[in-house]
Amino acid sequence: MILQAEVSKRGILTAKVPKSLWGKKVKVSIKEPPSEKSNWEQISEIFDQADALDFPRRTHAEILKELRAFKETE
Repeated sequence: MILQAEVSKRGILTAKVPKSLWGKKVKVSIKEPPSEKSNWEQISEIFDQADALDFPRRTHAEILKELRAFKETE
């Protein structure tokens, strides 16, 4: 059974437990909830951060020219 719970800033765990478990010993396993952001949102943020970096931009033609020059030097 999975229950949703809340932990206060003082470390107090609060959960609504079904009556069938009242007065019984239970085992509690703690797992942090997954990030609220979807994978796409996380990836999009990474790309936004990369776009903010100050790299000199080159055109396709410039890249091809450099690749050909590099290939000729080998």
